[in-house]
Amino acid sequence: MMNENILLHEVQPGDTLEKIGKTIGMTSDQLKDFHNSHCNRMDKLWFDNLVGVRQIFVPKAYKSPEELIIEKKKELPPPDVTKDFYADNYSVKETFSNSLGNDLVIEYKININFKINRETNLPYLIADVRCYDFTKNTATPNDKMSLISLACMESIYPISFMVYVQGKISGIFEFEKLRQRFEKRRPDLEDFFIGEIYKTYLDKFHASLENQEFILKQFSSALLYQLLFPKTEWFYKTNNWTEDFHFVQNSFHLKCIMSAEYNHENTETVETLLKGSIKDPFCLQEIIRGISFNEESDEPANSQVELWYLTDKKTKKMLEAEASVSLWNDNELYRKQTLKLTQDEEIS
Repeated sequence: MMNENILLHEVQPGDTLEKIGKTIGMTSDQLKDFHNSHCNRMDKLWFDNLVGVRQIFVPKAYKSPEELIIEKKKELPPPDVTKDFYADNYSVKETFSNSLGNDLVIEYKININFKINRETNLPYLIADVRCYDFTKNTATPNDKMSLISLACMESIYPISFMVYVQGKISGIFEFEKLRQRFEKRRPDLEDFFIGEIYKTYLDKFHASLENQEFILKQFSSALLYQLLFPKTEWFYKTNNWTEDFHFVQNSFHLKCIMSAEYNHENTETVETLLKGSIKDPFCLQEIIRGISFNEESDEPANSQVELWYLTDKKTKKMLEAEASVSLWNDNELYRKQTLKLTQDEEIS
């Protein structure tokens, strides 16, 4: 049975590949290649003239390579960040693995709500983000440090991130409100978390809210937020490029050589896969500690990052996203972190 997108053209006297090709927007070589890819071996074309040829295969609706590129770009997310790129809620699964096989799996929900920005012509959007419903290895966290850490974060949510229209976090909107929220809710926390250890933690958390640069780095260097707020240009890259990336939260960023692959074969979605490896010659200990030793390492770390996005061709929405960061030491896996976002229509 013939493909419904292919026609069988009856060759007329005086027809040539060039003449037929012009009527459908193809060169003679393109038409020859198209026919040869769909016919039997004995019916292949070898010359531009069609002497002795009765029929050739032609596409019903030919599109040039340039037209195909334009069509594919239309299926990708827009070149500027919009709230329509995001679902309201995602489920998150974050896994930390090491060479000993002691995996830690953290699951939670994340809610994203874009504020109406009353000021116009600003180069950023404001996204309120809240994480909640945490589990650790499928159980609700019940150890002291997890409980107080989650309680402190809940006291300052939502975090209002300023997101560049080109993607990536640029700052925290009205940062001082985080400290004000914590100060308002701290008495309730102190009623529940009693003892010197808890007081010390609360004091340190309170003090950190005075340092906007520190808090911004905490968030912007986390794998979650690097995946959640990508640069929009990543969806359009055709050549390799250099990108700054945090392989370890709170460490310095590293320059990576990145490449991109795109899959448009599904009728409803597009897959974008980004791969990168470290360009900077830092050793593993420098990266883990976040401190440069100011000398070139004899054994630079080997690390790779992969980011994968599944977006809807029609709505341009991010349906799923995955990230993985791997660090090796002496060709042995030292640490691997993976994170998966899945659209969740549950209303929080």
